[in-house]
Amino acid sequence: MLVAAVVLNSFVCAFNTALLAAVVRRLRYQSELLSEVERQGVPARALSRGDTVGGFLAHDTRGRPVTSDVPADTLVGFFSPTCASCRRERARFRAVAARWPGGSGQVFAVVTGPGASARFLHQLEPVARIIVDADEAMRHAFGVEGFPAIFVLAESGCLSWTGLHADAVPGLTANPVGPQTR
Repeated sequence: MLVAAVVLNSFVCAFNTALLAAVVRRLRYQSELLSEVERQGVPARALSRGDTVGGFLAHDTRGRPVTSDVPADTLVGFFSPTCASCRRERARFRAVAARWPGGSGQVFAVVTGPGASARFLHQLEPVARIIVDADEAMRHAFGVEGFPAIFVLAESGCLSWTGLHADAVPGLTANPVGPQTR
């Protein structure tokens, strides 16, 4: 009887070990897939690369108008104060914006959603134009339904890059250029 219990226990332990190894292998595979998606820069539920941004009119925190007629190579980041990922992404976006060709005149940080206020993005002010998208016109023009969402605009309002993480944005200079305004 004791021998049967030891054999059964050994079998159950071996089965659990094999099952654990299979789960770990599957988690590694899933992690690789997620990393690949992040490297490709596919934002959740927003316009894709090659799409054209819809028309909008907004104002930055200094009262300057912002329309869909922005220069090529403009960096646009969308953030929501209720999004935990957005809180983490602000620092990455700031680092990218500080090195962005064209300076802060070609970088927009847009805060939208419930509780949207410029205070959420105040630390980005030296490197970006802050826009509070109270009526969500910009959010709808870019098709943003998930946060954060980062875009680079090409000629005539077409998107040349979209992504979830600012540090994956292509075309950055190696050295920071410092805050600039237009």
